[in-house]
Amino acid sequence: MSREDYIAVATRLFAVYMLFAAIGQIPGMVVGISQPGGQTWFWLYLLVVAFSLCLVGLLWFFPLTVARKLLPVMREPRSEQALDAPTAFSIGITLLGLWFLATGLADAVYWLTFWFRLGQADAFELELTNDQVAGMVTTGVELLIALVLILGSSGIRRLIYRYRYGRIEATDGREPSPVSGSGRNDG
Repeated sequence: MSREDYIAVATRLFAVYMLFAAIGQIPGMVVGISQPGGQTWFWLYLLVVAFSLCLVGLLWFFPLTVARKLLPVMREPRSEQALDAPTAFSIGITLLGLWFLATGLADAVYWLTFWFRLGQADAFELELTNDQVAGMVTTGVELLIALVLILGSSGIRRLIYRYRYGRIEATDGREPSPVSGSGRNDG
């Protein structure tokens, strides 16, 4: 696979993510429109959904064109050494970890700002709602998943190979050997 192919696959995955995010916004838009005075926002809501769906269509149907626009022009000849499947899989796991890290850090900044502002509030007692506590726990879990995916991508890859194929991948370029009954690699 060329570098454009990798970016094209990532572009399509991002299109799927955007589609689900757009669908997730529809209930809030319906509630907003049904409120008194919400009819004035109907066309704006419709424009946002239409723009999102057009962007999803562009990313889904023209991923190679988008990939070529996103990648820098290479001045030196391209390396003919292709990534092998296990290395590409590890890179993919690491990229998923970076995605979780990006969303987790944004949420962590929100909750740290929340706690900072809570400390600056007057001396009245404030009780956290269930949604706030759940949001804080979710942010912590996102950051934990991100660290596991980023720092343990090779181990996760081996674990997936073991459960998917019933074998352990060889690290020296040889074919993976089957796992024996004792759990050792007899290769």
